[in-house]
Parts: sequence; structure tokens; C-alpha cells
Amino acid sequence: MGVIDIVAKVAPGYANRYALNKLAYEVNSKAAKRSQRLYDAATSTQYRKTINGAGQSPDNLIAQAGTKLRDMARHLEENHDLTNAIFDDLLNNTIGAGVSKTPMVKTNTGELAKDLNDLLLELFDEFAQSPDTANEFGFESLERQIGRHYFRDGEIFVRPIVANSRFTYKTGVPFVLDLLPAEYCPMEYDQLTNGINLGIKVNQWGAPQTYYFHKNHPSDVYQPASVIATQVTGVAAANVMHIKLSKRIKQRRGVTLIHSVVNAMQDVKDALESERIAAKVAADFTFAITKTSEVTGPTTINGDGNRSFGMSAGMGFELLPGEDVKTIASDRPNSGLNDFIKGLMRNVAGGTGTRYSAISKDYNGTYSAQRQELVEGTIGYRSHFVHLKRKFYAPMWDQFVFAAVQSGRVPVNLLRGVDRSTLARCEFRPPSLPWIDPQKEAKAWQTLVEAKLESRQEIMRSRSRDPSKVLEEMQAEADNDLFGSMIEAGADEAQATLENDNANTEQSDNESNAA
Repeated sequence: MGVIDIVAKVAPGYANRYALNKLAYEVNSKAAKRSQRLYDAATSTQYRKTINGAGQSPDNLIAQAGTKLRDMARHLEENHDLTNAIFDDLLNNTIGAGVSKTPMVKTNTGELAKDLNDLLLELFDEFAQSPDTANEFGFESLERQIGRHYFRDGEIFVRPIVANSRFTYKTGVPFVLDLLPAEYCPMEYDQLTNGINLGIKVNQWGAPQTYYFHKNHPSDVYQPASVIATQVTGVAAANVMHIKLSKRIKQRRGVTLIHSVVNAMQDVKDALESERIAAKVAADFTFAITKTSEVTGPTTINGDGNRSFGMSAGMGFELLPGEDVKTIASDRPNSGLNDFIKGLMRNVAGGTGTRYSAISKDYNGTYSAQRQELVEGTIGYRSHFVHLKRKFYAPMWDQFVFAAVQSGRVPVNLLRGVDRSTLARCEFRPPSLPWIDPQKEAKAWQTLVEAKLESRQEIMRSRSRDPSKVLEEMQAEADNDLFGSMIEAGADEAQATLENDNANTEQSDNESNAA
């Protein structure tokens, strides 16, 4: 029997209150210990400081970083080969040499309007010769420029110029794109009372209403920043395609893809530069002459007060008594450098969603390892492509078709019987995945087709081929019996080669017998 039990017989009310308070204390004490165990990371210690500022809004974080991240990304691209390898890998697997486009306009009966689709492709190919206002790029180069700004700067603005009487169009379709890099929309342009922040005005739901742009590049105008900030023009959001890379919801401005690995990339650059300098220093053979107390006589020196020696292959020289020659050993090249750099590059690849083998050009590994790397990397590449498709390709195609129809370049007879809701439909395909082992990949596709789990046309599309064109080529080969002719030609060539080999063998045997 405890003390509290004895007290309870004399003063049960006091004992009851004591028991309840003790129970509450134990519960709170355990909860406090559990909370401390779970949130040690939130407690500052002498070994680790807590991170502040994580609760800020995305716009505040972007405003504080300003243009620093974008400038750092551009500096690395201009001076670091690894940065170019990262952006090139992203571009090659997201856009490639150009995204394939297949118009999917249908008739009222649900069939593809082949003639109209073919015409739209022809008109777009004509537009692709001069698609931008500055007449700098073909459309394929323009795609890669947009992708590079998207990955490097985090954003780019595109303004479609449709049927503008003040612009001289180079093609028959009055449609052209005005490319505006991120700095054209000034981050420092704020009017918080009017809902303008970071150069963009949004409504109460956070949807952009107006974008504010410089008329010229801000670095080209030699005026104070306070004056430049006011020289902007508002453009309705409906007339602007804002292609941005954002990591948080309701983030007005984009952020560079390499924002989380900038320090690691700087470390790679600094480490390689330091090793190159060390290797150059180590390449200069150096020796030192040490002296003991036995050296008593004068030492011959030159006019600069130094003792000089001529060096040539196989040469020796005589030392004074008490002197000894010791070479300064070189520890270069650093045997651990490659593993150190590989580790950093793997971190960079993980932080940017790229593949280590692609950015390092190190393709060692088994088929399974390379295949796994490709599969995981493909998810990131395809997610970027889908974003570009929604924010650039689909809106751009919609406005192009509208301009082509309104300008009369599409004959009225081709529009009869067409389902107008499908007029701007187009299928965009990213670059095909490379085949690590063509034989294994081809057998995998064959197995899927034979099991009726995949269509031949889908396989053609996944390889960035237009099924209609492939089928036309196959039909032309069948009509011209091209495949059969090739077999016959190959068989005739093989028979001629066999007869020639037999003749040479018989001649050699006759010469041997004669000898």
C-alpha cells in the first residue's frame, strides 16, 4: 500500500486531485519528449543551424533572389562545359531537332480530313521559314531557343502577332512570334496597391491579367534604373504565352532549373580548374640544393644573386662538399580526382533530372543499368515536354490555324463538312527514345504487336515517324515491288560473288599443282 492510498482513507478528495494531476503530468511529459524527438531538426544546435525563411511566399523568395539565380545560370552556361551538357541533354530529349506535328482535323463523320491536314502542314512549313519577328531562326531553332530559356532562365514570354497591319509578314499566313526573354518583364516593377508584383498583375484568384514589358532590352537603355522601371507597356495576358518553370503554386515568375545545384556545379568547375593549375605547376621539374655545415667556401652565383644551372638531357653537374640535390616530388595527377568529380556530377544529374552518363559522356555499365537510367530520365524529359506542349505548342498551333483560316489561305471547300471543334487539334510528339540495344528493343515491340497489346501506328509515333507517311512509303514499295527487287538484286550479287570465289579457288589449286 502506497502513501497515496493511506491519504485517500483520510482525505479522498485530495488524493483524487493528486492522482489526476499526476496522470496529466505524465501524459504531458511523454508528449513533450515525443515532440522533442520528432522535431530535433527544428532546433538550433552548435553543430547545425535551423533554416529560416521557408515559410515565405514564392513571390517573396523570387523577389529576394531577384535576377541573381538567372545571372548565375547564364554565367555558368557561358563558362562551364558541364552546364552546357545539362541543357543540351534536356533539349535533345525534350525537343530534339524539332517536335513532330500531326494535324488531327476530323470531318463530321469522325474521319480524318486528310486534304485539310496536309494543307495545314504545308502552310506551317512555309511559316517555319521565318517564324519570329526578328527573322533570326527557323522554327526548329526557335523551339530550342525557347527550351533553352525555359531551362536556363526559368521562363520566357512569347507574343503571337496575328494580322497586325504594322508588321510586314514574310509568309502568306499573317502569323509570327515575338520572343521576349525574362529580363523584358522587370521583376522590380511593383505596384502592390494595384495588384502588380514582379512585373505581372493578377486578379483575386492569382490568374495573370496583364504583363508589363520593356520596349527594348533594359541593358541597351543608358538611363537610371528608376527611369527604366517606369518605361514599360502593359500587354493583356490573353496575348502572352508565359512559359515558366515553377516549383510552387501561385509562383508568378519562373526559376532556373539548376537553382538547387548551382553550388555543386561551381564546385566541379573550381575543382577542375585547381587541378589543371596544379598539373601545370607540377609539369615544371624543380629541384633544391641542400647544404650542411661542411660547406665553408663561397658559392658561385650570378648577377641576380642566384646559383644557376644549365639543364639538358643526360647532363650531370658537380656539387660542392656538403651539398645534396633533392627533387620536389609531384603528386599530380590526383588519383582521387575522377571519383570525386563523378560523385559531384551524379549529384548534379539527380538535382536537374538529367542522366549522369549523358552529361558526363561516361557510358560504362551493363544494358540493365543503362536501360534503368534511360527509363528514369525519360519521365523527367516527358514531363517537361508536356508542360511545353500545354503552354506553347498547343496555343501556338491554335493561333496559327486561326490566322491561316482568317487570311483565306485555307480554301472554303476544304472546310465544308469539317467538325469545327477539331479544327485546331494537333498531335505533338517528343523525340523518340534512343535504342540502347536495337535488337532487344525491336523484339520487345514485335512481342507487343503480336500479343495485340500495341498498335503498329503507335510504335511509329513513338519513333517520331508519321504513320501516314510510313504507310504511304510501304505502299509505294509494294506497288513498285521494290523490296522484291532488292532481294533479287542481293541474291544475284551473292551468286556472282560465290562464282567468283570458286573461280579464284580453282585457279589457286591449279597453280599449286603446277608448282
